[in-house]
Amino acid sequence: MTLERTRLRERDRDLEASHPYEVLFSAFKERRKSSQTGQIVFKGKDLPWQQSRQGRSKYYLHIRGEETQALRDWYVFAKDIHSQSGRHTHQGGLVIYVTRGQGYSILDGEKLPWKPGSLMILPVKPGGVDHVHFNDLPEGESAQWIAFVFLPFLHATGSMLEQVQEQPNWRQAKEAHSEGG
Repeated sequence: MTLERTRLRERDRDLEASHPYEVLFSAFKERRKSSQTGQIVFKGKDLPWQQSRQGRSKYYLHIRGEETQALRDWYVFAKDIHSQSGRHTHQGGLVIYVTRGQGYSILDGEKLPWKPGSLMILPVKPGGVDHVHFNDLPEGESAQWIAFVFLPFLHATGSMLEQVQEQPNWRQAKEAHSEGG
């Protein structure tokens, strides 16, 4: 076989691999592989709490970790609420299960109380659902819940997310946690 023919075949193979139809096959193959070899058990004690303008969260399944997770298409996180979360708006479709403490959420101006065992479903609405979460426990005690989001649904509804108001003092809380406090 001549060197020219070998180069031609390699170039054809490269063009084939970059064709959108072939990329689809490759992506499906990668998804099947991650479902067979990806992480199945996520232990909360091994996951860090992370501070953001929305509050303190722990991420079990996340968009960034899809290559290592056995299950894709889900976004699952815990929220630790000391006083209140930030306030934001998105289309809804989020399921929240309360695991500890008690408090309330304000969804589009309506106050909805919750406690351990409560399940909240943020309704899907054009323009989104404006919401914020509050802890009713004495200072020093936090409330916690875990949220579940089916990402294909989120993407199909426009992936809209707007931060309306940051969690009070989130920058100071972030600095305190990063310093080990």
